[in-house]
Amino acid sequence: MTESDIRRALIAKLSSSPSGQGAAFIAEMFVDSFARRADLIMANGKLSAFEIKSSRDSLERLDGQLESYLRFFEQVTVVCAVKHLRGAQAQCPGDVGIWSISDDGAITVVRKAKVRTVPDNASWMSFLPVDELRALAKLQKVKVTGGRPEIVKALQAMPTRVARAYVLDYLKRRELRIQAIQDKRQSLRLSTVQSIDRQQRRLAELVRYGEALGATKAIPRLVLP
Repeated sequence: MTESDIRRALIAKLSSSPSGQGAAFIAEMFVDSFARRADLIMANGKLSAFEIKSSRDSLERLDGQLESYLRFFEQVTVVCAVKHLRGAQAQCPGDVGIWSISDDGAITVVRKAKVRTVPDNASWMSFLPVDELRALAKLQKVKVTGGRPEIVKALQAMPTRVARAYVLDYLKRRELRIQAIQDKRQSLRLSTVQSIDRQQRRLAELVRYGEALGATKAIPRLVLP
């Protein structure tokens, strides 16, 4: 099975579980200042990351990936092809979950992930775009200026539970936000095309009107050497 096949099977399993009811699933999300890309994130009552290792993959980068994920997620699980099971068990820390998936898509929970605490507000806020950081600051009645570093610094004293709740809410409405942005861009493109089309039609009307009045076309000026 390919990574995409495994991801689809994984989402189907998670969606049918109590913890997956109403959850948001985000594929291939960058974390840790774009240093890592989580194969699948599930946001619901907690923030979980799933690292997929298909039979075509290797475990060469797994140590570094897990080191990053454990700083940003409350649960981390490796979902691997059966051929990688022994290697994953050897490499994964005890609080990382391990699931195996067979060639026919059957998923077996070898070890459940333990729930961890992400105590750093900066880690939570790394999931938010700047406009959402500003919205969070407004809710907290914190005046902010400047860009992301200044806003994050100003919000460091905020209770972690508040940052956590806001991020989970944002991730669950993230797809609607992206769709709204795409719709707005499409509307702007359509409006621009329509405006150009109106201008072209108006110009054509003016040309026809001029021709109807007997106007002559401009003759290029002859330039003597």
